[in-house]
Amino acid sequence: MSTATIKITYNLKPPSTIEKGNLSTSKSHEFPVKANQNDNSTAFYTELRISLEEARNQIGDELTAWRDVVGKAELSKEPKIVAEEDEEDEEA
Repeated sequence: MSTATIKITYNLKPPSTIEKGNLSTSKSHEFPVKANQNDNSTAFYTELRISLEEARNQIGDELTAWRDVVGKAELSKEPKIVAEEDEEDEEA
């Protein structure tokens, strides 16, 4: 019987102005579940939780690095000026 695997693939499209450094815009990961689906259901779901946690941590770390790079670039952008309406003029 085959073992279960969690597969996650992403392909990011950051703005062309972003200095990506050594970050990859696309990756694919596989996280095997170390218990067979036919094993005791408690053992399988325990191993599934472990694999999901590993996947969440790894993908989270990679996407956080991208968030930091893009966020810093966004901070250097010129702020948009939003016209504020004066509510007092409307009441008069």
